Amino acid sequence: MMHWQPRRGLTLAEIAVSVLLGAIVLLAASQMLSSGMKTSTKGSAHLTNVQATSLLMSQIEEDVQRAVDVSFNPPGNPEPSAKFVILEEQGGKVATCAIIYERAGDPQGIKRTRDPGGGAASEVHAFCRGLKVLDCSFTRLDLEDRRIGFKVVLKTGTYPTGSEEFTLERFILCRNHASNSISLGWQTP
Repeated sequence: MMHWQPRRGLTLAEIAVSVLLGAIVLLAASQMLSSGMKTSTKGSAHLTNVQATSLLMSQIEEDVQRAVDVSFNPPGNPEPSAKFVILEEQGGKVATCAIIYERAGDPQGIKRTRDPGGGAASEVHAFCRGLKVLDCSFTRLDLEDRRIGFKVVLKTGTYPTGSEEFTLERFILCRNHASNSISLGWQTP
């Protein structure tokens, strides 16, 4: 004789508990993924600030080292803009050229204007475009033995709030300036 046995299935309570546990696992996984994305975005923004600010500082350093006239910049006071006259080759001859740095406004960054003079058109290039410029200052320092240099401070942040700040400070000697070239051995490699 056959014995009848009831089939065992899932109860509503077991299904509800399974769905609840699955939802908790999915919520935890989505929170970890969201946190990872935020960290990645934050790190990417910081790297962008570092790269853009470093490129600008490299250009400023090159221009300051080539400066032969810095008389437009008063010594001792941090200024938001600076003007240098540099020597460069133009048409096979050595000529002077004015370089001007000034803030272009957020998020336009910092503007570098190269004015070759003599009626030639000026060239304008924006650095740190898309970033919030928190500080840009040029302080002319007149050192011992009449040497001249500049302390340059650049501080940028992510636009529009200024978060993810990055600051670079550097002292740069005006190597081509006449007062620096009289120091014996100063320009030796």
